[in-house]
Amino acid sequence: MQYPVMRLWCILLSLAGLPNRAAAETLQERVALSLSGPDCSTQHPSIVAALTKVPGVDRVDSTSVPEHTLVDLQRGSVAPEELLAAVRRALALGLRCQVDIMKSCITAAPSPPRP
Repeated sequence: MQYPVMRLWCILLSLAGLPNRAAAETLQERVALSLSGPDCSTQHPSIVAALTKVPGVDRVDSTSVPEHTLVDLQRGSVAPEELLAAVRRALALGLRCQVDIMKSCITAAPSPPRP
């Protein structure tokens, strides 16, 4: 009798995490910012600090994709233009660093299921 109860307990524990993971993924959004210019590489700390202060931002990654900053945020909490404005305010005047919102596969919605 003890083994069926343990098996049931393991199944319940493994299933308990599935809805939470799916819910968390649907509540997240990723915005990619492209960085171009000779001064951008020295500005990563300022860019990350500015984006981290924006309410709704969960994570900022400026190292995974060269010349880009990836921003994970709570879906609908902040417009991409607000992220762009925060970065532009953080950059010192006279720097040669252009920041733009990138529309690409990084920010695209999941592909539809194949038949």
